[in-house]
Amino acid sequence: MLPKIREAELSELAETIADIYCPDGIVLPEVIAERKKISYCYGSYGGAFDGLIEQEHNSFHIFINIQKSPAESPRSRFTFAHELGHYFIDEHRQALLNGKTPSHPSFTNFSSKNLVEVEADYFASSLLLPETRIKRDCHKKKFNFALIEELARKYNTSITATVIKLMTIDKHPIMLVCSIAGKIKWFKFSHDFPYKWLKKPYGTVPKNTLAGVYFKTGEKFDEELPITANDWFENVWDKDVDRSFFEKCIYSDRNQFVLSIIWEE
Repeated sequence: MLPKIREAELSELAETIADIYCPDGIVLPEVIAERKKISYCYGSYGGAFDGLIEQEHNSFHIFINIQKSPAESPRSRFTFAHELGHYFIDEHRQALLNGKTPSHPSFTNFSSKNLVEVEADYFASSLLLPETRIKRDCHKKKFNFALIEELARKYNTSITATVIKLMTIDKHPIMLVCSIAGKIKWFKFSHDFPYKWLKKPYGTVPKNTLAGVYFKTGEKFDEELPITANDWFENVWDKDVDRSFFEKCIYSDRNQFVLSIIWEE
């Protein structure tokens, strides 16, 4: 998680760029690249990267891997926006220009702990989901999964990117947990989420959660369902063990993957 002041800086930068180059409708990374004279190409690059930005003779080129997702998919749009982050964030661009940071592969899986990649991810979600527009769309609306889906459709963004942006606009305390084959790959939470630690043993999906049931029995739940603080979280006071939350899961059988969105009732 980035400090709130850095999140605010990157969000303001991304929103300014979105308003300059794509003031109406969804934000189009290709339009921004063309206006800034950044060349780009889509291609199939195997598992080498999702995206890559190169600098040569003060000119920039972006590669987008469409092996997994087509060019206009939410995943590819996020990858493109991520690479634009490396250009628009001053420290990233200067590092590329002076050779301190060579071109390196980026992967759109939100698991990187590298600060440069975390910042580019945050920039990307803020570029595709500008804060003022999102706050307007959320005004006086109850937080639930239907709202997340509505925003993701409107802005052509993934559920993950949409939730990550919602975490920072003080709409509602949210936690996001990514699990693969019963193990927790990563988790993120809004600054105001009441719990910061998942239930022990660390790294294993708790058995009494919707994700835990899926990994044990294969059962899936289409709707968001109530859980308690004691199901997911560590360090819960006795008086709060039955504190009510909702969990909504996104599943991928092929990858043994579950994305859990957790929020308080």
